[in-house]
Amino acid sequence: MSLRDRLGAVTPSSYRGRIALAIVVALVVAVVGVQLALNVLVTQQVQSAVEANLRQQGQEIAATYRRAGHDGVAQAQRYMPGTQVVVRRNGETVYWSDPVQVLDAQAVVTDGDLQVTLQHEASAGVIGQWALPLIIIGVVLVIGGVAWWLAGLASRRLRREASALAAQAEAVAGGDLDARVEVSDDELTRVATSLNAMTQRLSDSDARQRVFLADVAHELRTPVTAIDGFAQALVDGTISTDEGQREAAEIIHEESQRLSGLVADLQALTVAALDAEPVREPTDVVALAREAAVRLEAAAAERGVLLRGPDATQESIVVPTNAAHVQTILGNLVSNALRATPAGGTVRVGVQVVGDAAVIAVSDTGVGIAPEHLPHIFDRMYRVDAARDRDSGGTGLGLAIVAGLTESLGGRIEVQSAPGEGSRFALSLPLDRA
Repeated sequence: MSLRDRLGAVTPSSYRGRIALAIVVALVVAVVGVQLALNVLVTQQVQSAVEANLRQQGQEIAATYRRAGHDGVAQAQRYMPGTQVVVRRNGETVYWSDPVQVLDAQAVVTDGDLQVTLQHEASAGVIGQWALPLIIIGVVLVIGGVAWWLAGLASRRLRREASALAAQAEAVAGGDLDARVEVSDDELTRVATSLNAMTQRLSDSDARQRVFLADVAHELRTPVTAIDGFAQALVDGTISTDEGQREAAEIIHEESQRLSGLVADLQALTVAALDAEPVREPTDVVALAREAAVRLEAAAAERGVLLRGPDATQESIVVPTNAAHVQTILGNLVSNALRATPAGGTVRVGVQVVGDAAVIAVSDTGVGIAPEHLPHIFDRMYRVDAARDRDSGGTGLGLAIVAGLTESLGGRIEVQSAPGEGSRFALSLPLDRA
């Protein structure tokens, strides 16, 4: 078991216990540090006083030895309990107490040919041995009680706020996206703010999803209703003439094509949302731009619009990207440009290197986009002109697909447009995948 695991096993599981433990440990460390400092200071002072006293006594012992010899020193030591005495004369020991051991305080006095050494225990007395430690223990106990009380106050507030956050999370999990938690000015502010922001995003996403599903249902209902109506008319003989039957079959075919296009766009939108990391390979984006222009040249000619791709002399620009995704993006951009450009106009597809990115731009001389629509053009089912008919307006998913695929490729899509001056959509793809 590691040290972290051992500490985790003895650490209290409750916030109150952890807060109290932290306070107690911090205060105990502070008290012990002060006690150690006081002990060192007291010990030094006591030892200095004892040594000064021993030096005075050493001088008296030397005088006693000169006056009364060995017996006089022995008689004098009776009045110095706990003190060890050694007397040397000319380096030879002439008196010593028994036993001889090293004590805390020591003094050496030299008087002519005599050298007196005295040792004594430097004790701070009863207060230093027992009273002060007992006082410290009492202080620690009082500090522990106060810390537990303060930890209870802090933990109750923490539990109350954590319970509010948990309640909101449970409400959101249960489908209540209007639940919000009060943001307080403490350590949980960031959590509460983030949780509220997440709930708001979920609420906004849910609202957009509901609108999107309603729009998809409406888009599906129109062609299905037309197909069902004309098919029923053919079955029950309501349309009996050859010309009427031919017109009904054409309408059924057109509505089926529209339905097929909507399903294809929905599939592409699903791919853009789920394919977060598409396979990238070295791809010549100049060649892809030419292919897009060639592929839609017939549609442009039918609308009377001139469609131009990159010049045949332009050199290749190789980008690590997904060719299929880029083709889908260009197909949607060029198709939108053709629908927005009246007969006699021009749509151009160009590629150039700007900084560390390859920029594929689709520009047109069409009707342009009003400023109030620009922030929403990449939303699902959004149409710049709500009154435009379904045939010329598309499904409203094209630019949403463009945005989703661009994000999955790590690129960037930008638009510049003004009413009556046309539009320019620029797809930027990084030249270096890193």
